This record gives sequence, C-alpha cells and structure tokens, in this order.
Amino acid sequence: MKIEPILLIAATVIFLMSIFFVPKANRLQAQFIFLFIQFPTWILGLIAVESGLLEYPVHELSRANSTSFVFEYMILPIYCVHFNARFPSGALKFMKLLYYCGASLFLTFVEVIVERYTQIIHYTGWHWYFTFFSVLFILWLSRLMVKWFFKDIESEPAEP
Repeated sequence: MKIEPILLIAATVIFLMSIFFVPKANRLQAQFIFLFIQFPTWILGLIAVESGLLEYPVHELSRANSTSFVFEYMILPIYCVHFNARFPSGALKFMKLLYYCGASLFLTFVEVIVERYTQIIHYTGWHWYFTFFSVLFILWLSRLMVKWFFKDIESEPAEP
C-alpha cells in the first residue's frame, strides 16, 4: 500500500482531533476562523494549481477539484484556529512577529518534507518561500479578521 493515502488520512484524523485542544473560551472564535479561512485558502490554492505552479498527484476528490481538500479545507484552517487561540496578544511586537514567522516556517518545513518524499504535492514552478509568504498572509488575515469580528466582545469587561 502506498504511503500517501495513509498520510492524508492520518493528517485529517490528527487535525480533527486537535480541535478538542482548543480552549473553551475560544470555541466561537475557532468556528469563525475555521469557516472563514477556507475561502481564501481555496482561492489561493486554486490559483496556484491552475497556474501550473503546483500539482497534487495524489489527492482526494480528484474529479471535483485539482487542489488538496485536506490541506485547503482542514489542515490550514485548523492550524489558523490554533494559531489564534494561542496568539500572544500582550507580547511585544517583535515577539508577535516571531510567532507569525515561526508558525509559517513550521508549516513550510512540513510541506517541503512532504513535497520531497511523497507524491502528495509536487512543485512545478513553486518554491518553499511562496509557501512561507502565503501561509504568513493567511495567518495575518485570520488574525486581522478575528480582531475585527470580535472587537466588541474583547472590549467588554469580563464577568465576575
């Protein structure tokens, strides 16, 4: 049996199970992020694939779409959920920048390993730094939307 289907199933199960580790106070925020981020990740993924920059030789729903359903609709949105749930809001700007870069670098590193050793993704005109900056953009967008959408909730005083 090939390793690719096993990896896709394992990633799906692990990321779905990770939802249980989102703090209860952040559940509403998590639902918002999960649903919101699926749209820009789908658009960016579709642009990259249709432009011929990326290929997904082994992917799910191949008749419906040429992008990776697991990455665009599950892994990256859930990753953004965890990113925002643990965001260091009170930290210095430099520490926030490190948090953004570290989170983006980690996902980029994983994708480079997957691209090199499996048939899940294949770079045709894509480079690792495109992934780094696109993930950085998605993380920034998710944080921006959370701050905007939940601004009234965050400004209210906590109940005793």
